[in-house]
Amino acid sequence: MRSLVTLVAVLSLVVNLAACGSSTPGPDLNQVLKRTVAAMSALEKKLKADNITKIEPQHMTLLTSFMQHVMNLQPAFYKSKIAMNLEKDASYTGYSDTNANGKVDEGEKKIFKVEIDQANNRILATDTSGTTTSSSFSGTGLLAGLLIGSLLNRQRAAGVNPNSFNNRKVTPASKYSSSRSKARSGGVFGGK
Repeated sequence: MRSLVTLVAVLSLVVNLAACGSSTPGPDLNQVLKRTVAAMSALEKKLKADNITKIEPQHMTLLTSFMQHVMNLQPAFYKSKIAMNLEKDASYTGYSDTNANGKVDEGEKKIFKVEIDQANNRILATDTSGTTTSSSFSGTGLLAGLLIGSLLNRQRAAGVNPNSFNNRKVTPASKYSSSRSKARSGGVFGGK
């Protein structure tokens, strides 16, 4: 009986170690949030320079391009390029752009989602395991505020309730980031 228990324990350990070793690490959600905020700030600067005072639909397309660009800046925080897509509910979904063509193609996997949580004044990033982390969006400039407002209008039009995110369990970004990704995520966005 004792040897059977030992055998079961060893097999269980082997299966758990094999499963851990084969899992693909998800994206560093701390970097997703920092880069989302950086994309909004960069677009805000461009719109100011172009004397834009009103957000139009083409500016949301431009935000998608800015987000995709900053998600792919070096140092990389994910194993492949990332393609971004603005969804009907105003969330941004990041996909593993395995062929690096800058588009979401059939078969490319979702890796994270970025959402605006109006009721709690924050931006949420969630990976495919359901882990969520957040960043406050208070203190944004006027045009960044207008971009967020445009996303919130899009959320409402899609039927998203402003309180939909109230019960979302949020892991602090500092705890989500692995020590490996912390070590290589410095650079432009200061992922210290």
